[in-house]
Amino acid sequence: MLRTMQQPQKEARDANGLARQLFERALAIDSDDADASAGNAWTYLLDYFFKWGDPGANYEVEVLGEANRAIGLDPNNVRAYFVKAQYLNMSRRPGEALGAAEAGLAVNPNYVLLYMPRAMADNSLGRFEEAKSDVERALRLSPRDPSAAVFRDISGISEVGLGHFDAAIAEFRKAIDLGQPVYFVYANLAGAYALAGKMDEAQAALAEARRLNPVITVKWMKEHGRTPAIIDGLRKAGLPEE
Repeated sequence: MLRTMQQPQKEARDANGLARQLFERALAIDSDDADASAGNAWTYLLDYFFKWGDPGANYEVEVLGEANRAIGLDPNNVRAYFVKAQYLNMSRRPGEALGAAEAGLAVNPNYVLLYMPRAMADNSLGRFEEAKSDVERALRLSPRDPSAAVFRDISGISEVGLGHFDAAIAEFRKAIDLGQPVYFVYANLAGAYALAGKMDEAQAALAEARRLNPVITVKWMKEHGRTPAIIDGLRKAGLPEE
């Protein structure tokens, strides 16, 4: 599912639309298909995150409601817990996201993807060592996981929170090298470079972030859940407020 976040925007958006059609077709055949409900919720989660969908869409229903419905149909459906936890993180409810991730991990502690929203929630709550531990456990469970780039990005945010700016830079560079060349990784990298006092590198990374997503501002990054330390670095790098 996370491959979509690593594709070019138009290709990813088109693929997301096609996936939704298939999930909706599956639900038309069997309205109680928990996997199809969880998958459909994921497509709306991507719409929410990338601002692809109708501005008037009710994502509380389309994502959270559908994920909860999937869990109600099948309490062991870990994908539904993952989607729920990710949405709660993205809508800035880290405490609830942590609870959803932990509920899923209680079902299956080896489901690697659930360590992602738990680590993200830990970062948002200032629990940076706990977030790093989640990343390390995920990568031990699945050393060649397709989501390794995302985990490296999360680890970089933890290192920034701990004041380890050079370590953060190394983690963000690993995320990019592993196939995560999206705007928010370059923005995180720009913030880390700026906090490390490496302003030329910070401005180059910020320029790439804005090339990939020209609308980003400090306000945008706050709305998309960046931690206060990353926001401070982006200001230092020269990202406009609005």
